[in-house]
Amino acid sequence: EQFRDGATVRGYLLPSFHWVTIFLSGVSCPGFKRAEEPGAPDVAEAFALEAKYFMESRLLNREVSVMLEGVDKYNNFYGSILHPQFNISVELLKVGLAKVVDWSAKFTKDPELLYKSERIAKERRQRIWKDYVAPVRPTGAASAAEFVGKVTEVISGDFLVVKDSAVPPVEHRIALSSIRAPKLGRRDEKDQPWAYEAREFLRTRLIGRKVTVGIDYIRPLPNATSGETERVFASVSEGQNNVAVALVANGFAAVMKHRQDDQDRSLYYDDLIQAEAAAARDKKGLHGDTAPPTRHINDVSNSSATAQAKQMFGFVQRAAASRASSSTLSTAHDATAQAKQMFGFVQRAGRLQGIVQHVVNGARFKVLIPKQSCVVALVLAGVRCPSTGRKDTGEAGEPYGEEAYAFARDKCLQHDVEVEVMAQDKIGTMIGRLYLHKQDFAVTLLRDGYARTTGRDLSNEMEEAEKAAQAQRLRTWDKYDAELEAEKAAAEAAEVVEAAASGEATQVTVTEVVDPVTFYVHPAGAEQQIAHVADRLATMAVKDDAEWRPKVGEVVAAQFSADGLWYRGRVEARKGDACAVLFVDYGNGEDVPLSCLRPLPPSVPSTAACPAQALEYKLAYIKAPKDEEFRAEALACVNDMLAASNGVVSAKVEYKERSGRCHVQMIDPASNKAFNSILLRAGLAKLERRRQDQPGLKDDQAEAKRERLCIWQYGDAVDSDEDDNRFADDVAKAKQKTAGGR
Repeated sequence: EQFRDGATVRGYLLPSFHWVTIFLSGVSCPGFKRAEEPGAPDVAEAFALEAKYFMESRLLNREVSVMLEGVDKYNNFYGSILHPQFNISVELLKVGLAKVVDWSAKFTKDPELLYKSERIAKERRQRIWKDYVAPVRPTGAASAAEFVGKVTEVISGDFLVVKDSAVPPVEHRIALSSIRAPKLGRRDEKDQPWAYEAREFLRTRLIGRKVTVGIDYIRPLPNATSGETERVFASVSEGQNNVAVALVANGFAAVMKHRQDDQDRSLYYDDLIQAEAAAARDKKGLHGDTAPPTRHINDVSNSSATAQAKQMFGFVQRAAASRASSSTLSTAHDATAQAKQMFGFVQRAGRLQGIVQHVVNGARFKVLIPKQSCVVALVLAGVRCPSTGRKDTGEAGEPYGEEAYAFARDKCLQHDVEVEVMAQDKIGTMIGRLYLHKQDFAVTLLRDGYARTTGRDLSNEMEEAEKAAQAQRLRTWDKYDAELEAEKAAAEAAEVVEAAASGEATQVTVTEVVDPVTFYVHPAGAEQQIAHVADRLATMAVKDDAEWRPKVGEVVAAQFSADGLWYRGRVEARKGDACAVLFVDYGNGEDVPLSCLRPLPPSVPSTAACPAQALEYKLAYIKAPKDEEFRAEALACVNDMLAASNGVVSAKVEYKERSGRCHVQMIDPASNKAFNSILLRAGLAKLERRRQDQPGLKDDQAEAKRERLCIWQYGDAVDSDEDDNRFADDVAKAKQKTAGGR
């Protein structure tokens, strides 16, 4: 009966003759505005009359079929008018007399058809689209970037990390423009439905692939806490396929609704809208009625919980009533028990398909094994990579540690791999092989010089790869010299020289306590030598040489901060405008500014003419606790015994190292017992692994274990024997290399 504008029709419903007003679903036409002057005709917007005439000429006073599809919050009817030959909404859009309205387009059965029709009018620049310009990427300095890179990580269904091809390459954190994928849960939170499937959709198609990134817009992050101040939104294409469009078309993400005047949107926004309409029509993913399959993953890689429990071991002893501590310790033991239980399954299964979820360093990974529904910590068998630095403590890593980590992360992170578990350590970490593209990754690390073999679990291919890296002096082998390595190996084999036991103990004075088992001492007669050196240092001419810089290992004259006097010191390390100095005649050390260091003048005896008077002693056969609390208690026990005797004790040398450090039995004058025995009997030390059968001392340790004292309170002390293992391995390897070379 009447058209208010091209998208609003008034008429009778038959046969009841109800008078209704119906708005076309998903369509908006130019309208009419009331005139400011009373009685004046309404003011028509551009093409409003054409749109109204288009509808009147085809439908006015004709019987048509109306499909009522929905109502808005004001209870207005929305529907589609079906002409015998066509859908009138589609025809309005095709000739450029209407625009698609996103929120009401969802009422229609086929919103994708509306978007396609609108695109036809845009491409032809018809009527309301006569000034239409296809979206192009802005030319601003920040947002004009378009680059080709490789996807190194898929963080979520709409967030990627892409490494560009610059030199050196830079990683960019990229959010996909104009879409929002379900969020993955953090820590104990659950994933939103379809979040895992969305990430897997991208991971399986993009990880390690070359993509084209076109930045659409950049938005600031005012409340960011991670140091990231802005977020880059971009369109990412793999070949001819737009990643976001594919994600939306499969129902793994929703399209964000932008305001009409909001130009910060994807360059392919129309394609995204059509893809979402198609996914909704086919009830895919987020638009379907069925929930995704439930995932149950058992994470047995949580060795950090065990490490935390070890650190808290002493605290738990002192605060046994604390439920929180008991809970933490129990959780750690449970994680280790689960890992050990899982070990049997994965070892018997042989090679298993896996996905690398996290790279700890060049040879340590967290791997998801879908068949067993578990996440395990895996260390590559037979190789060792340099360690990386620690950001929390500022501890520097070993040379090439960061490079090895970056190489492993670039090659393995989120890639499909094969895992073969061979063994397991005491904290539940799996030891085995990791195959990337059917190639043992340990061999790749060795061939490129990022790792060295450990002497165990080696294959011929691994040995050949290491020899090739040695020959080319790659990375960790950059200073490799075959003859020098052979001499070093022989020296390692002869590092410890057993001393002839005279049965006599000599009196010494302890000048510095390094830790509970390591000391610096003055032998008898040292005072005269120290006084002679001190006199020479006091009379030396102090000249300031601005160009002189001490070398590491050089013996210099250093001014001690506590008394302002000069002493002989050995430079241990350079630290900017200062040096770490060990005062060789006393055993203590400190960081000394360069202004307080001088070359040792000829008038002062060198260490060759007058050896360092502070001798390094270590209590023989035992080692200090790893736990900080028990370590402090052991140190207090030693200091109390030394204070009672003013630092004067008797020491019997058991054996000495090639470096000159003596391993001794140190006697407490008050009890006439060895420090070694006292610490063992109190449960504040343990025998070295290769000295478990030492007469006398093994009985002291057995008594402490029987009475559950200190480190033995919960049974066996679980600190690391890595140093002992490395010593035995080094000696064995050295003997083998020396024998082979001769």
